[in-house]
Amino acid sequence: MHLSRILAIFRKDLFDAIRDARVLMAIIAPLGVGILYSFMFNNTPTTPAATVAYAATDQTVLIGTVRDTVGKTVTLTFNSVPDAAAVRQAVLDKKADIGLVVPAGFDAAVRAGQTPALTVMLPESASYGGDYVAATLEPALRQIAGQGPVATIQTQTVSAASATDVTSISILNRIGLRSYFVIAAVVMLVAMVAMLALPIILAEETEKKTLDAVGLIASYTDVVIGKSLVGITYIAISLGLLLGVTRLLPANLPLFVGGVFVFSVALIGFGLLIGGLFRSANQLNTWGGLLLIPVIAPAFIVGLDAPRIVTAAIWLLPSSQATRVIINAVSGQAVFPSLWSAFLVIAGWVVVAYLLLLWRLSRREA
Repeated sequence: MHLSRILAIFRKDLFDAIRDARVLMAIIAPLGVGILYSFMFNNTPTTPAATVAYAATDQTVLIGTVRDTVGKTVTLTFNSVPDAAAVRQAVLDKKADIGLVVPAGFDAAVRAGQTPALTVMLPESASYGGDYVAATLEPALRQIAGQGPVATIQTQTVSAASATDVTSISILNRIGLRSYFVIAAVVMLVAMVAMLALPIILAEETEKKTLDAVGLIASYTDVVIGKSLVGITYIAISLGLLLGVTRLLPANLPLFVGGVFVFSVALIGFGLLIGGLFRSANQLNTWGGLLLIPVIAPAFIVGLDAPRIVTAAIWLLPSSQATRVIINAVSGQAVFPSLWSAFLVIAGWVVVAYLLLLWRLSRREA
């Protein structure tokens, strides 16, 4: 590895790429998308909704009191069902975000200062609205009785086969719709630079036989490092512009930079591998869009309540894990726990990408 040769390759590709309209469009397009999203959406949280299934033997003022206590924070829908089994089934079937089982004589017992048992049923992965309703039960009961501990609340977690760790409503309420889509544009930008712009540069050199000429004076390792630096530089400049124009400042900047860097390194490895497989830049430009779909799409799915099979499928993709890291970095909150697993998945793709690239280069040298 020779530093002078790497820097020579880096300088040549850095300025040559700007003259190629296809490379320039691959860089400008995600910038435009990010700016468009920043104007289309705002970060005003949407009002969450929650459906409450309840079974009450007698008439109770609890439902009206809960509605008054929650106010406009959550849009509530109350569904009366016959018994506790029906409440449990409604929660299991996701027809209710929270279930309440009110025993006979509940209101009178609360007013008398007794502590009757109120059963609360929550799904294994509770929604924002369901959690909020559960949190307001105690103040609602205090309002009914006007005194200390007014009831023993027995909360039960109802397991569901398709439970997810984070719901879309909680994500959008934590970071806002505008931030969410700008984050998706960040992933799109990295993907287009790494897997379209950079491969076009490499494919054009292969087509014009200039790559073979470079190989005479520098090793393929020098070429890979030099071109990777070009990709990192374009991503850094483009991200700076995107964050500056959209005024999206990550709350945890080191985490944001670390996540984007590792993700970029992984995609650049695959981009260089792809660039060596196509015979011409035009051919790559034609088919490159299809290759970008599985990379970009997960960024838009991570924050949605997608079916479990879809969530499981995209979990192994680097872009979905990078999106989780970036969401945490932008919000400054642990929206997604256990980020070590996200970095582990991305690191695994880095190893796979560069092992395949080295194998490809060794065959070329042979």
